[in-house]
Amino acid sequence: MNGRIQKQLIIGLVFVLILGGIGYGIYLSLAPEISCTDGIQNGKEEGVDCGALACGQACAPAIMPINIISSQFFQAGQGDYDFAAQIYNPNTSYGASRLEYSLGSISGTSYILPGQTKWLVLTALKVSDVGGIKLVVNNAQWEKLDMPNNAVNFMLRNKDYHSIQKGTELTTVLYNDSNFDFDKIDVAVILFDDTGNIVGVNRTDIRTFVSKSERGFNVVWPFALAGNAVRQDVEASTNLFENSNFIKSYGSQEKFQKFY
Repeated sequence: MNGRIQKQLIIGLVFVLILGGIGYGIYLSLAPEISCTDGIQNGKEEGVDCGALACGQACAPAIMPINIISSQFFQAGQGDYDFAAQIYNPNTSYGASRLEYSLGSISGTSYILPGQTKWLVLTALKVSDVGGIKLVVNNAQWEKLDMPNNAVNFMLRNKDYHSIQKGTELTTVLYNDSNFDFDKIDVAVILFDDTGNIVGVNRTDIRTFVSKSERGFNVVWPFALAGNAVRQDVEASTNLFENSNFIKSYGSQEKFQKFY
């Protein structure tokens, strides 16, 4: 290869490099800037605006919404209504430490543990017309909870359902079969007739429930129920995410909100 051809090749190579550099510069100037706040999954993001490598924070796990299995109003004396809804959390690792809901013009908060099915009971509601009113979950403060399956267990030791003047009463004894002292236990009571239909609901709470101890309580229906309550279900639960419930050591700092 003579010197003239070599010179032409060198010039051609330099020309190609120059054109490539100019083209790359134009691409960089026109390409959208990768950002962890642009609402688009780009760059090395593992999801939309998230990813430990790209944005310095892990993407939130795929969370399934709370399922409302059933809900019902019950006449509770003159002008009042009770309400019960059975809700289910299909997420086995995450629970809602704060669950915000609305029932028509009524709003409130509750909680639900990972994989838990529980009753949400409201009593003595001043509602003029219950037609068309539905329970809506508005917001959930999700939090991861790692704990043994049998870490918390409340056992029903005794139960007596009987008539009183102008109504009925249920007296029960619960046993805290766990190694934890709890500040507050929430109790829901559901009454069923012989066909499995709900005829009444009630709720109460137990304060300062010490480990390996018993606590008695009673709930009253000072009015006639819609049917004969042949079965009385008692459901006791506690918010394991609350610091005041002495169980926070099972929680983690992995929290996020999801709006529906």
